[in-house]
Amino acid sequence: SSGINAEWPLRPGSYEKTVEENLHVREMMGIPKPKESTTGLIKARAILDNNYGRIHVKAGQIISVYEAAVGKVDRKLRAVVPRAIIPSVHPHERTFVNELAYRILLEQQANAVVFPCSVLAAVLLLHIKKKVWSLDLCKAESELMWACDLLIKMGCNLVWDRKQSCMDHVIRMLSPVVYCEEGHVIVHKTPPTAVYLSSSVFKQCNSLISLGRRRNEFMHSLIHVAMLAKILFHPKSKERTLEQYQRLRDIMQYEFVFMPDSAPADFEKATKQLINLDLVKLTDNVYKFVDMEVKDFLVSLIDPFLITYMDSWQFCISYMPRTLQHSQSLKNLCKRIQTYISVLYCEPYLYGESINLNVIENSILVLAKLSLVSLDKGKTQVFCVDPFLFSNTIREFALTIHPMTSKL
Repeated sequence: SSGINAEWPLRPGSYEKTVEENLHVREMMGIPKPKESTTGLIKARAILDNNYGRIHVKAGQIISVYEAAVGKVDRKLRAVVPRAIIPSVHPHERTFVNELAYRILLEQQANAVVFPCSVLAAVLLLHIKKKVWSLDLCKAESELMWACDLLIKMGCNLVWDRKQSCMDHVIRMLSPVVYCEEGHVIVHKTPPTAVYLSSSVFKQCNSLISLGRRRNEFMHSLIHVAMLAKILFHPKSKERTLEQYQRLRDIMQYEFVFMPDSAPADFEKATKQLINLDLVKLTDNVYKFVDMEVKDFLVSLIDPFLITYMDSWQFCISYMPRTLQHSQSLKNLCKRIQTYISVLYCEPYLYGESINLNVIENSILVLAKLSLVSLDKGKTQVFCVDPFLFSNTIREFALTIHPMTSKL
């Protein structure tokens, strides 16, 4: 089963800082990427003078396709078919390929390396949520160490050495969005690299989306415990917690990778991890989150997505077309939602995801997956199928994540 029958899950390089990070942020806000030219290529030589940190490449364990297919794929069906003939794919073969693809993706995520700059981004975003854009350097370093220790306990592959202070290097890896001045770590509300943007809202979100993008580099390791932290805003029974976990997992299926039909197993693993770390207590079949500091940190990781989803759905309840005749393309709908949210919040912005077109589009795709809206394959026609059912479903979801979260 060697050679052709094996896959090597080689994790693509984990970059401490990417070269085209600013262009990526622009694209997430819906600003077209500038056309490449020879002149631009010559000018791009200047980036070689910048420091982009480290890169890690890690090879995982060999996955044998032959062994993985045992009991799932009947090879006799293909043994007598000439290779020149391409037969139809059987349902059980399609299921096997789908499961194998998810397994490889999850293996690659498990091998991902997390850098301290991503953790500092999460710490700074937690304070920005409280409208604090400047943090004392000593306090920032202390909170960074606390967060890094937490991530290591939860199984993240973090490149971190407590004995060696690296705050200067970490801050450089977040520049120009973050800088240090007079003993304070400061987040640019209007970073110098965003002068091309015409709207002050876009300028501010440039920093938030950039920090959010760095934070998301370790979200795959904490997404399950973060969902549980969001659900356990007060003690709940095990059955109720599992039910709401599965519902929230369905909502987040376009943001994160989940193995199909593994919700109960993932739930048990996440709750066991929290209990072993003394973060959650299980008494009389009731879960209770006991460490509020960790809970606030975990909730801050998932809140930007949930709040954006809620704002997007609030717009859809009021303004989404309700007939095929008045339907519009998904792209135009997302642009309208983005404009609505920017007017809704104005300043100060608290979440970069609120204006991220990728997140907004995912919020509509979830509605289509739940059959609450109709969306064709070309994504050119989207409209609300049943406004009454849609509104009730969104209210139930709002109560799932927190009674105060619902704005509907």
